[in-house]
Amino acid sequence: MRVSFRTYCGEAGSLDELLIAESESGVEESTFIPRTGWFRHYRMRLAKKKLLKRLELVTGKKHVE
Repeated sequence: MRVSFRTYCGEAGSLDELLIAESESGVEESTFIPRTGWFRHYRMRLAKKKLLKRLELVTGKKHVE
């Protein structure tokens, strides 16, 4: 199943960003990632893998980005 990712930045000054994964079947999972720092892209990649695993556990089907 295909998954689309989007981010949501909350209030001004917040150091976190909400990463939301939504599958074709309408199931959503989300997690917070830091918005600043040296390893932001690395942490985003790890968070995406984690969300894909969670969606796979919920739906029982393999998901891809």
